Amino acid sequence: DKVYFHVTNLEQDYDVPHGVSMIGAQTSELLIMPGQTETFVWYPKQVGVWPFYCTDFCSALHQEMQGYIRVSPASSNLELSWGLGD
Repeated sequence: DKVYFHVTNLEQDYDVPHGVSMIGAQTSELLIMPGQTETFVWYPKQVGVWPFYCTDFCSALHQEMQGYIRVSPASSNLELSWGLGD
């Protein structure tokens, strides 16, 4: 399968770019200037959980700019569940 990510940098300051990267994406890093939207394509190679993250130091919260994409088989009907602990 093919997954398209459309990423917009909503930053208001003209000199604060963001970067995005994901394991297995066609681009190793995508640099996005304030106000711009860029697209990258990702071809998941296998089932699992894949991280994506900001690659351009942008602020004190830079390390917080990350997330995960779960890839499941097309036949899966298992819902995603998560928690912050007990």
